[in-house]
Amino acid sequence: MILFSDSILSRNTSRHGRLRWLAGCAMVMAGLVANGNVARADDSTQRNFQIVESVPENSLYGQPGIARTKDVWLDMIHHAQHSIDAAVFYITDKPGHSMSDILDALTERARAGVQVRIVVEQSFLKETGSVLEKLKTIPNISTAILPGHMLTGGILHAKYMVVDNNSVFVGSQNWDWRALEHIHEIGARIDNAPIARDFESDFNMLWMLAQGAPLSNAYAKFAATPDIAPVTQANPVILSDGTQPLIAFPAFSPAVMMPSSLTTEEKALVDMIHGARKTLRLQVLTMSAFNHYGARGYWPVLDTALRDAAARGVETQIIVSNWSLSEPMQSYLKSLSALPHVTVKFSTVPDMPGEKIPFARVEHCKYAVADDNAVYIGTGNWEPSYFTTTVNASIFVHGASPARDLNAIFMHDWTGPYVTQLEAGKTYAMPKRD
Repeated sequence: MILFSDSILSRNTSRHGRLRWLAGCAMVMAGLVANGNVARADDSTQRNFQIVESVPENSLYGQPGIARTKDVWLDMIHHAQHSIDAAVFYITDKPGHSMSDILDALTERARAGVQVRIVVEQSFLKETGSVLEKLKTIPNISTAILPGHMLTGGILHAKYMVVDNNSVFVGSQNWDWRALEHIHEIGARIDNAPIARDFESDFNMLWMLAQGAPLSNAYAKFAATPDIAPVTQANPVILSDGTQPLIAFPAFSPAVMMPSSLTTEEKALVDMIHGARKTLRLQVLTMSAFNHYGARGYWPVLDTALRDAAARGVETQIIVSNWSLSEPMQSYLKSLSALPHVTVKFSTVPDMPGEKIPFARVEHCKYAVADDNAVYIGTGNWEPSYFTTTVNASIFVHGASPARDLNAIFMHDWTGPYVTQLEAGKTYAMPKRD
């Protein structure tokens, strides 16, 4: 399957195409060595890529052997020596719950001299404000607010953290106690300086914008050719899960509010879908080709790619949350499910016994697996504005082991009791989220 651009890996499945694919891999490896992005041979068994899962309490989710979000966040923060930069949608805490431990760890490291910068979305200040006010009183913690709607009509929806310019966490997990205890989430930890450099570049542009810089000025500054070649779809890096090498690159959205030298999520996802030959499994909170935010209209990019995959005979399995049952999203998903080779299911996470937790008990994951050898883990839902106006980020990885782990998580869900197959002839009620 294709994870990299067509100039690197051929989409031809013939014998000639396979030879071209192998030659393309050799070109990638040679390029990595030339650019200094390849790990030393003696590092090949040192894990620097890890899939991370948030498991709702009192649920059947949770893949054995997969790290849990709170543990990974605490480990990254506790080991920070110089800096922690985080771009997050919002922050909300509940005393005595998991997010308190994260904020306490940040406070402890800041008081030890670690420089902490956090940028959040303006439109969610009602949720974030009280936490930000507390953080502002801590020495070495700086906060900023990004007015996403004023800049592009979108929001800051990303959820990523960069530690010491060397380690990155990116995934669906908001900085919300519910994301650690009551929502199913998928993320990834990457311990790799070149990838961290890309995320740091994206963060610095957001930080500049949050300080009031005009979008045109920030874009011009970050359009300059960087001194060190970034990690991109055309110039990936080699990672390891501790057992085998993996090829990876990050991607970002939207194109107008990210360094122009980096890879856009839209292109990377389309290439991944176009490259699928046998199977495509994807899970997102919500999914539609209709724009629900800003100017109404149809966005063909991912929709066309998915329909083309189905027409090629790629067995496509999609899990969305029951938050996708609003209209016209429900009708859109039914139109996909009517295609040969496409099956759509929606999930309903049971409430906690005797307790209704607002905006929780849901699957919030955003990931995809193609042909059992390539994965995407991101922060955005699959709707137009999440790619065209809204800040998001992701990691793309080529390798059998992360695909195996995500497939196991997906199939546990797909065959479990919390999903319902979407049928075109039925009408489903949209649940109350709050």
